Amino acid sequence: MKKLLLLSLSVLLVGAYSSCKKSNTTVTPTGAANTAKLDYQLKTVNPSASFRTTAGTITWTSGFANPTLIKFEAKQGTTEIEYKSYNTAQIDLMASTATYFGSFSVPVGTYNEIELKFQLNSSGSTPALQLNGQFANGLVTIPVIFKADGLVELKTEQHNVTFSNNTSFTGVATLDLSGYTTGITESMLISASITGGTMIISSTSNTALYSIILNNLRNKDHHTEFEHD
Repeated sequence: MKKLLLLSLSVLLVGAYSSCKKSNTTVTPTGAANTAKLDYQLKTVNPSASFRTTAGTITWTSGFANPTLIKFEAKQGTTEIEYKSYNTAQIDLMASTATYFGSFSVPVGTYNEIELKFQLNSSGSTPALQLNGQFANGLVTIPVIFKADGLVELKTEQHNVTFSNNTSFTGVATLDLSGYTTGITESMLISASITGGTMIISSTSNTALYSIILNNLRNKDHHTEFEHD
């Protein structure tokens, strides 16, 4: 039987990534004999967001993310294990089966603190994360595109976790889309600018809507589910 470990996930969006100094010892594992395997997935749930006014409903129908780095940090006393896995493949967020990306081996043992970071980033004109859908209010239906520019970091923390030898874990980071439009009003939607027949929500178009969605991404709690075989 599989056991599930639920991790609290805070979503942070920042314009640039910076690291801070650590006073403890950092070790990057390289080919340890006794290891557990970690793979990652990223998916979305609850794609429809209905508004409490007569504004209508936004339903997300497709989307993608560009995870560029998965970072694993774990502490054993005063020693910190750090491992990075890089990725260049785009992830289909609406796929019926979530795509695996990133894989590495973690030295076995009990860790008093674990931190996982999933970094999404733009690549040229391709955003870090994009959601495509439609807005419908019973009278009209308008295509909607949300684009998250720059660096998007998904962060999880867990305490007192044990990895045993020759076992495998899948970490599934889930993005709950239902709450991302909370705070958007009917008047905002009515006055939103339409470009080529599409409501584009980005850092340069409909910026008020963009800021609300970004704030919801920052403040909403999600979770990563680790499935232990």
